Amino acid sequence: MAAEGLEVLLETEEIDAIVDRVAGEISERYDDGVVLVAVLRGSVPFLADLVRAMSIRSVVDFVAITPYTPGTGRVRFLMDITTDLTDRDVLVVEDIVDTGLTSAFLLGELSRRQPESLSICTFVDRPARRVVPVDLDHVGIQIPDEFVIGYGLDHKGRYRNVRVLATADTAVLERDPDAYVQELYGA
Repeated sequence: MAAEGLEVLLETEEIDAIVDRVAGEISERYDDGVVLVAVLRGSVPFLADLVRAMSIRSVVDFVAITPYTPGTGRVRFLMDITTDLTDRDVLVVEDIVDTGLTSAFLLGELSRRQPESLSICTFVDRPARRVVPVDLDHVGIQIPDEFVIGYGLDHKGRYRNVRVLATADTAVLERDPDAYVQELYGA
């Protein structure tokens, strides 16, 4: 019996197929290589699989930013990249794009570094929550306005390493953050 409010959207094999498709698109587009700028922490599982599936050379770097907090209107770097982006093709790798605020901030900041091109790749696109329009060049899956966990996406730091993508009931998680551990980890 499935845990209350939990529904698996993508199994491991489906995730692998999506990663292979997106890696193929990227490899075809950037035949001379690309700088991948991954947003910590959620993008790490997607980035790791993506890099291994790509057939082109790449440089990987990371940024850590504060989450957008409603009401503050601010996002800031906690950790910046060290790679020179001047005259290079740059692809931002995200786990999820929903409001677009974080992505817009990153595009603005990274464009000041004079890359040859700058685009975004995301595993999950949740356009129903979009506040700022953002062009996404490579999208794994588009979902409705549902809360998802797994494959990099978390609730209070939990479930990032689950090899499925699942919708979850936030009320259940607020009552018990470990409510889905048994179902998703088999523990």
